[in-house]
Amino acid sequence: MKTGRIVLWVILVLLVAGAVGLWLFSRQSEIAAIARPDPASFDKALVERGRVLANFGDCTACHTREDGPPFAGNFPLRTPFGVIYTSNITPDPDTGIGTWSKEAFRRALKEGVDREGDQLYPAFPYDHFTKVKDEDIDAIYAYLMGAVAPVKEETKDNELGFPFNLRPLLAVWKALYLDTT
Repeated sequence: MKTGRIVLWVILVLLVAGAVGLWLFSRQSEIAAIARPDPASFDKALVERGRVLANFGDCTACHTREDGPPFAGNFPLRTPFGVIYTSNITPDPDTGIGTWSKEAFRRALKEGVDREGDQLYPAFPYDHFTKVKDEDIDAIYAYLMGAVAPVKEETKDNELGFPFNLRPLLAVWKALYLDTT
């Protein structure tokens, strides 16, 4: 009886230690919020280049729901694991990326980590952006911040079952499969 209790405690301690370790492994530092840049501060040629690149990358296909404003998100991506709702990438400071710096935007595109340090699902194809030049990402950022209208639209919660709703597990997937070289 006493041995069984010890084994249960050891298992419990290992599970808790594993969960804490996974959380620590997956957590990235937060990048400080910024004031939304003045749209007029962006070079017009850079904004135009960003528009072309955003169109080439077809950003509106995933970041615009059927009846919604451009780039406001909430497009339901149906996966075998459940539904992922795309994020608002308008420059709205409350519900979009209006408080994101260029560095935070680059990190999201290249590493799949948002400004707050949370892992992003690979439904957002950051694994395809790892080799994109920073200048091109900066142009897309200039377009989104300088030419796209801010839209206040809260992103819906994803509809994913356990364990797919655990974002820290994405760090393990990235460690195994994300090529950032």
